[in-house]
Amino acid sequence: MTATISPSAFQIAKPNRVLPTFARVTSAQLASIPAKKGLPIVGVLPEAARDPYAFARRMYEEHGPIHRFYACGNWNLQLVGPEANEFVLFDREGNFSAYGGWKPVFGRHFDGGLLLRDGADHKWHRKLVATAFKQEQLQHYLGVFCTNISRLCSIVAGRTINTYEFAQKLTFTNGYSAFLGLDSSKAERTDLLAFRYLMRSAAAIVPFPFPGNAQWRADWAKRHVRRLLGTVINAEPHEDRTDLAAALVRLKMSGGLSEEEIVAHLTFTIAASFDALSSATISTLYYLARDPVWQNRVRHELLSNIASSATIDLAELQRCEQSEWAVKEALRLNAAAPVLWRRALRDTAFGGHSIPTGTVVGVNPMLTHLLPQIWDEPARYDPGRFEPIKVRARHRFAFVPFGGGAHGCLGANFASLQVRALLRNLLQSHELRLVSERPPQWYHWPNCRPVGPLPIELCPRA
Repeated sequence: MTATISPSAFQIAKPNRVLPTFARVTSAQLASIPAKKGLPIVGVLPEAARDPYAFARRMYEEHGPIHRFYACGNWNLQLVGPEANEFVLFDREGNFSAYGGWKPVFGRHFDGGLLLRDGADHKWHRKLVATAFKQEQLQHYLGVFCTNISRLCSIVAGRTINTYEFAQKLTFTNGYSAFLGLDSSKAERTDLLAFRYLMRSAAAIVPFPFPGNAQWRADWAKRHVRRLLGTVINAEPHEDRTDLAAALVRLKMSGGLSEEEIVAHLTFTIAASFDALSSATISTLYYLARDPVWQNRVRHELLSNIASSATIDLAELQRCEQSEWAVKEALRLNAAAPVLWRRALRDTAFGGHSIPTGTVVGVNPMLTHLLPQIWDEPARYDPGRFEPIKVRARHRFAFVPFGGGAHGCLGANFASLQVRALLRNLLQSHELRLVSERPPQWYHWPNCRPVGPLPIELCPRA
């Protein structure tokens, strides 16, 4: 089976990429909005980078759901709540640019990825990358997941795992196979570290490299990733390959894509899926280990509906509603992407405040997912919140772990299937138990992860 991209369908009407330019917005233009300036030049960046969740919570409690702070050379407006999520993410009027919002964060290493494209250009490239997440591809990926999960779980069976390293290795090898069409057993530790360093560069306070700092590691990582991808995109793919790299290379051969565009799409797709998905995996394993009742409910559902963890059918997994709720609740408590950035393309307004052209605007799913006026006992793990009747009673933008609107994450189903395939394997033969009852400390940028090791014991079941 060949990849489901028709080159002629894309090369005919490929739009030009036109990058918007923005004037800097002054404090006087945002004078009606409560603010925190912070230090000279860097603003609140050191405080926010040290503990992103604590900083966001303080700003919300002190200044309310509409506030601003100075960082990265700009005043940044932050909006909290489901109405704000809908206003910015759904963006009916086309008021916001994703490129303008994300360029200060990811522009140095991910320019050309979907996150940094707008308008017709984004729509064309999104349609292209979306072919990697069609239904028939998801079934193919399940086979890849089962193979990689079985291999890794056989190594850690009956042991105590470092949950962060376990999840990172699993999600990286799955992306390595699914998107590049490569044998995951050939993936090197340096390959994983390269993509990790690229994502971590988003939290770098110092934007220039010197030996050992985040930007220095990210510059090395970018060179390493380019060499890795070069071996993939400069060879004609075999006709039976259906991975994203093969599809993009075929389009390049027909003149529809440049090599730089392929590198940009593969780099961002792998890095974003690998890091965000490892975050979802860690949180799900942790909360199920902490809650034996829900762990048993998920185990019973998965084992009752799926005969074997070695071969999982997509339809079988889609019947397992409670396991999906368990993953969603973990993502509610630990949003994989805590803040989603945009920049105003024109004058607009929200909540009685004017938002002038050029304003950097962020919405905060991390806080919205924990608002007590939306979620009863928001700190409690309760997957039952995602029963359909309860979901319908909430604002549809109250839960946005994968964003929304034109830039909603293409890999949402890819992520859910991967985590639940892992649970089907692990829970059949193991009880998940926390080694320590002390709650972990979480770091929430650019994706949620534990600070230090988070050990979970895999206790063999009879």
